[in-house]
Amino acid sequence: MRFVENEVDAFLRMQLLDLAKALTGIEDLGLELSYLSYYNHREKLLAVSQFWSYYPEEIKLTGMKTDVYLRGIGSSWFTDSTVIASYLDWIKSIRLPMLAKQWLALCEERRLMSLCLRHRPGTASSLSMRSAMYAKHFAGKRASHSDRGEQADALLSGFAEVIYRNRNLDALEGLDGQLAKLPGDARPAIERLLIDLKNDQFKSTQELAERCKALFTLLDDWNGLGGDTRAQYFSLQKDSGTDEPLSWEYIGELKRKKKGMHESVLPMKQEEEHPQQGERLPTWHRETKKQEESLLRFDSEQGSKAGLLSDHVREADSGDQALGIVQGSSQAAQRNEPELPATQPLERMDTGLNGKADAYGALNRKAVPVFRPAEPPDADAYIRYNELHKGIAPLIHKLKQTIRMTMEQKRIAPRDELLSGRLSRKLVRAAWEPFPRLFYKKSSPSTEVDAAFCLLIDCSASMYDKMEQAHQGIALFHESLRALRVPHEIIGFWEDADEVTESSSPNVFHVVTDYISSLTDSAVGPKLLQLQAEQDNRDGYAIRIASERLMLRPEKQKVLLVFSDGEPSASDYHEEGIVDTCEAVLRSRRSGIEVVSVFLGNGEIKDTERETMRNIYGRHSVLVPDVADITAQLGPLLRKMLLSKL
Repeated sequence: MRFVENEVDAFLRMQLLDLAKALTGIEDLGLELSYLSYYNHREKLLAVSQFWSYYPEEIKLTGMKTDVYLRGIGSSWFTDSTVIASYLDWIKSIRLPMLAKQWLALCEERRLMSLCLRHRPGTASSLSMRSAMYAKHFAGKRASHSDRGEQADALLSGFAEVIYRNRNLDALEGLDGQLAKLPGDARPAIERLLIDLKNDQFKSTQELAERCKALFTLLDDWNGLGGDTRAQYFSLQKDSGTDEPLSWEYIGELKRKKKGMHESVLPMKQEEEHPQQGERLPTWHRETKKQEESLLRFDSEQGSKAGLLSDHVREADSGDQALGIVQGSSQAAQRNEPELPATQPLERMDTGLNGKADAYGALNRKAVPVFRPAEPPDADAYIRYNELHKGIAPLIHKLKQTIRMTMEQKRIAPRDELLSGRLSRKLVRAAWEPFPRLFYKKSSPSTEVDAAFCLLIDCSASMYDKMEQAHQGIALFHESLRALRVPHEIIGFWEDADEVTESSSPNVFHVVTDYISSLTDSAVGPKLLQLQAEQDNRDGYAIRIASERLMLRPEKQKVLLVFSDGEPSASDYHEEGIVDTCEAVLRSRRSGIEVVSVFLGNGEIKDTERETMRNIYGRHSVLVPDVADITAQLGPLLRKMLLSKL
């Protein structure tokens, strides 16, 4: 079950996800808001703790970034997952497994903080703030656990406070109660562990795990703590880390090796080596182990693995055409060249506006657009639309004036090179032309608005009690733009949940009118009454499709209005739907499209609904508590949007 109150801001989430991908080098990494922070390399998932959600925005942002630093720089590169898995199997046989697990997680986090400071010194201020906040937090937790008699939790909280304050055990007041109850060798073991952590003596997860095993072996036969810990403050999973961790001494760049396109290996021929000739240009291949020479590298991701390990340069022949240099006549090669494999036909992929795969978002790979034209309206539709038109007629003129004053008019170039009119400044042609055309005339400004509009209507099932009133706003939008001769498109969208399969998710786009027929077809008004509440809504995908169609228009100003009653909801689209929709909105705005949402409420609008719309559309959203007032809200909306130059 998903709670809107626990969701992170979509803009913040995208920022953290981009940061995590950059630090881990994993392009398909996922990010989620969880109770505890952790990294799972099997699932390619990095979790940010909810601990920071209740702090002010500045502390919240910095704190969540520190979670990404520790997991992205530390856990994904330096934590040994095999050691963690072995340690978790070992603690099943002792009396205090929860305390032992969190103890190692806390110590490993302290070790990773030192590694983050070594590889990314710019994280020092953020990690310092994190330590201060956690030290204060665990100081309160230690006192609270002590009052309730939870000695194991109090000991863990006190040890965490000491680590985050970077102090010794003796410098912490109030911890003597727990330390005094420990067996004889346990306290010196904890003190040595703390000192070694402060001095960065643990070079690997293995060394730290062995020390923790030795400590809890001493505590295994002792019942002084009264039981295991009940609270959970630190996460440690079997897949927390990497199978091939880097060593403590590693000081190079944290960069993943890219795999070749295939694993085939070319056969080697036993031939005599030729002496080295000419200059040697060292190259670098992603599938070799040498990475030290960074100058003049050639990145190679395709082709077979070759076993050419010699240093000499092979003898060139006339068949080499490395850069496509044209020869005067073709010549036969002296060597027998192998036959090239037949070229395989390439499958065309949908790339969208940015020319890259997954242009519609990774969550929409299965989405398939299904365009459905509007059906011819019947006589009853004309009658109902005429009644609707009478209600909005007084508002049409006001909206027309708003659009005309705020939108830029089409520019018509002045007429020049005339025989009469105003004298031009270009008089040079009079020197050689017998009848020079030296005059021009100003053209009157055009009355047409240089803009194109697209209206996306959410036809999800939750709109069943709002669609009738929403028709008023759509009709007002259509009649005003039609009177101004502004091309516009009206599309209702939903996802057909009954036809969703494992390989495809049909998304229906009910095209009421396109940009051409919107100015010529008199039946557009009755047709828009065909928009009714249907099933699911995949807003991010619909915005990308509408923006792609809108970008084909030649008008200077492009406006996309999205009528919706809340957050997106579709197949495999619940958790990440808000982020995907936000990414679609940002991409459209970068392309020059002004995107504004109209939230259709049902009475009083909740704070969570306001926060959701703000997360997706920012400040460019208008919330209408009563859909009956949508016609009165549309005029001020356009004026605010167009004058602010989004």
